[in-house]
Amino acid sequence: IVFAKSCTLKKHFEGRSTHGNFELKTVELPPLSSREVMLEALFLTVDPYTRVTAKRLKMGSRMMESKWANSLLGPT
Repeated sequence: IVFAKSCTLKKHFEGRSTHGNFELKTVELPPLSSREVMLEALFLTVDPYTRVTAKRLKMGSRMMESKWANSLLGPT
């Protein structure tokens, strides 16, 4: 069993976002399929364009971000 953290939109924001606009959840990941790899996020960034895309998200949707990653597991 593998768990990961997921940043979700808690409520929409106007102007500057705050921690209260987002929720960090721990979620269980499904097993990898034969063509999937698992990556460990080393650095995360939420870019300014996220403000535009967040307006279209439903509450509870996962936020997208850019990341640098390290490979943990690959196909077997």
